[in-house]
Amino acid sequence: MDDVIFRRFQPGDEIAINEGFNRIFGVSRSLAEWAWKYQAEPEGRWIFLATDPDGVVLAHYGVVPVRLQAGEITVRAGQIVDVYSRHGARRGLAAARIFLRTVSTFIERYCNPDQLGLCYGVPGIRALKLGVHGSGYDQVPPQPVTVWRRRASGRTALLTGHTIRSGFDRDSVDVLWQRARRRYPLAAVRDGAWLGRRFVGRPGVEYLHLSAWRKKSPHAWTVARATGSVMQLAELVWDGEDRRSLVALDRAALRAARGFGAETVEMWLDADPDAARVLARLGWEAAPHPEIKLVVHTFHPGISPSSVPGRFYLTMGDTDLV
Repeated sequence: MDDVIFRRFQPGDEIAINEGFNRIFGVSRSLAEWAWKYQAEPEGRWIFLATDPDGVVLAHYGVVPVRLQAGEITVRAGQIVDVYSRHGARRGLAAARIFLRTVSTFIERYCNPDQLGLCYGVPGIRALKLGVHGSGYDQVPPQPVTVWRRRASGRTALLTGHTIRSGFDRDSVDVLWQRARRRYPLAAVRDGAWLGRRFVGRPGVEYLHLSAWRKKSPHAWTVARATGSVMQLAELVWDGEDRRSLVALDRAALRAARGFGAETVEMWLDADPDAARVLARLGWEAAPHPEIKLVVHTFHPGISPSSVPGRFYLTMGDTDLV
């Protein structure tokens, strides 16, 4: 590894990073989407690389910063994304060593209470094994990810006392979050800034925002994306006051799914037992995701590893998979 350079991101690296990402994952992500995903922060971008002397990216570890609330404190967390190593350049144990050193150096430099107080992600089986081996992914036992599904042709309630609005409204999301935040002891701060950052302006991707209103106030919010025969509900924020607001969203989501030609509606939901009970009554069925787990690594004294299991609120919006 003597000729491998380990360093943080520098402007201009995005071309080699994106080329490596597209090659490894077999996709064609544009540089415009890369820039949307990794928006510049005052501290720079939270990316660490291993490169060869010619600038070819051998390993990449990146996070997207997220404000996360844990009880009464709020910390900057890192959503782990785009983790890869380029096996064509280094094979066997050398490739693994380069990857693990890239990750461990990132953790040493940036993971602490003052920078990134917690990191989380949803790795696949192979990445999970490597992460457990060298990156502390087992500090908190890897948590199951629950997938909920419902047929788009299912029956829905007619009268809920709520109206449905479509479209993103930052101020309305802020109002809803202030009422709903007490329900989520460990979660990304799902205010207007977060939903706008995550679901507005992504090049080439359209999201449908649906919200349930009663007495001129929003009580539940979801974000949908249609992908062929499946419509994914990527987000859910609910104030918990009236189950009928979720019933109204369920009806609106199924109607939208049928309009897109989708046969199934799918979402992820963990650590919200009240919402889970409502979904089950509406005909949604839950099962563990067969390929991924939630991993959480805390670096903040106010967030103990024992406080995480069963409490980390998770939706598809906490990942970059939709």
